[in-house]
Amino acid sequence: MASAIGRSVVWGTRFSKGPKSRRVYGALLAAAMLLMSAPAHEALASDPADSGGPKVKVIVTSDSADGARGKLKDKHSKIDADLPSVNGVEAEVSPGDLAALAADPTVTVTQNAPVFFTDLTTAAVTTRAPAAVFPQATGASSLVAGGTDGTGVNVAVLDTGIDPLPDFGNRLVAGVDLSGEGNPFQDSYGHGTFVAGLIAGNGTSSAGAYMGEAPGAGLVSVKVAGASGATDLATVLSGIQWVVANQPSLNIRVLNLSLGQVPITSSMLNPLDKAVESAWRVGIVVVASAGNAGPFNGTILAPGDDPLVITVGALDDNGTAAATDDASPAFSSVGPTSVDGWIKPDLLASGRSVVSLRAPGSTVDLVNPTAEVGPANFVGSGTSFSAAITSGAAALIVQGHPATEPNRVKARLLGTAGPGPTGNPFVDGHGSLNALAAASTTPARVQQAARPWAPPAPGTPASLQNSWQVSAWNPANWSGVNPDGSAWNGSAWASVGWNGSAWNSTAWNGSAWNGSAWNGSAWNGSAWNGSAWNGSAWNGSAWNGSAWNGSAWNGSAWNGSAWNGSAWNGSAWN
Repeated sequence: MASAIGRSVVWGTRFSKGPKSRRVYGALLAAAMLLMSAPAHEALASDPADSGGPKVKVIVTSDSADGARGKLKDKHSKIDADLPSVNGVEAEVSPGDLAALAADPTVTVTQNAPVFFTDLTTAAVTTRAPAAVFPQATGASSLVAGGTDGTGVNVAVLDTGIDPLPDFGNRLVAGVDLSGEGNPFQDSYGHGTFVAGLIAGNGTSSAGAYMGEAPGAGLVSVKVAGASGATDLATVLSGIQWVVANQPSLNIRVLNLSLGQVPITSSMLNPLDKAVESAWRVGIVVVASAGNAGPFNGTILAPGDDPLVITVGALDDNGTAAATDDASPAFSSVGPTSVDGWIKPDLLASGRSVVSLRAPGSTVDLVNPTAEVGPANFVGSGTSFSAAITSGAAALIVQGHPATEPNRVKARLLGTAGPGPTGNPFVDGHGSLNALAAASTTPARVQQAARPWAPPAPGTPASLQNSWQVSAWNPANWSGVNPDGSAWNGSAWASVGWNGSAWNSTAWNGSAWNGSAWNGSAWNGSAWNGSAWNGSAWNGSAWNGSAWNGSAWNGSAWNGSAWNGSAWNGSAWN
């Protein structure tokens, strides 16, 4: 698994105007990293006109739709696909042209690396009795009983396909298969069907025992992976682009992305983040899984690292609808985001030992026979499934408030969330999903800010001071106004649930959050000691006086167990 993890990194480079030596260094580094990380099967024969070595597959983005294609016009490159939603192209470029592109400050070059579905292996999470009490825990069952079940709202599930099971009735909407298998309603891997069941299964196959969050919602299968469960960045970008293009005709109001990549570039440069923002801008609520690399800080995956989308971490409901025994499973990824320092995740939803639909004969089904629950169901763990439940909740909100745009759906979900199990915003976000409250009440929000600073160059520290300036934890952003903003950044909204003494102005202003303490060498690679950033270290008294002095930030950071193989394993069907 270690080799696959090495290939999962999205490596991007973009340099603002600066010394020539820096641009040359960036170009050489880009060429070296892309060549070293390219899978063996991608090594192509050299172009006779360019003897610099084998071509590599990349995503080239620019500031305009024609800019990226124009940059490749006179180069020894092959353009495989246009990606207008991110102002880019998928291309195969030679090492020489790659170096030239990397040195060009007007383009961003990103490796076409693998994307993984965010579920876990049985070895990565302790099992408990399977349960599917999340509709009761979130209040969705009360909404369904009152006639709000997601009817008329279509949720795009960008995943491994959806099997046409009885639990979906006639609510499967014509989708697309980008995996090469030719059928969006054939789930050869098994992940997409499980996810779809959590969103909108109606319980037919289990006599009502296991139902989804919005059992009346429609499901649009956007299939990006086949039986292996493997896909890549370019395919996912094409899938998101398809959703954006077909949003009006298919009434797609929600997009579920239970997948991710390790972010290396800022969310302002990463094409995966750009793609989800293009969907958000046309009126699609985007829900993304946080990832399963917890409990280490800085482990939120892209596109969950994007400030606009709703990023969901996992909650262990312990098989009960009551919140009193809720816990935060160690596998759920933890913020802040590793490049920009955004406060993520946004909220939590059930994601441990949850029951949903089985795709008979699929890869997951065949290799995990002990995960079967009855004749038609399955149990799994991971933030993939937390995201799916939240997508169902978003569909319930949209049905009840058809004109609600994504910002307001997010405000409802975050502004009505119940208390999280740890009280730590980097673990719980704004708290636990409460679909009933989100569909029934309208929370106040603060004025939404524009993006506050230029993205840091790859490999340079991010300033959390800047992230703090637009975050919901900053008292300066608290207000009762409810404007119609078009952007959502840094979770900047008001919620009375977070105004206790632990988060008040005296605790968060002053020298601790400004100046050199937050943006210099103190944030580089060696400064992120694992134990200093784990879940328990960020609550209660951990944020006062002596906890932030020099000795608290030393050590040998981001090494060993923080990023080891077991943290990034494939899938948890326990």
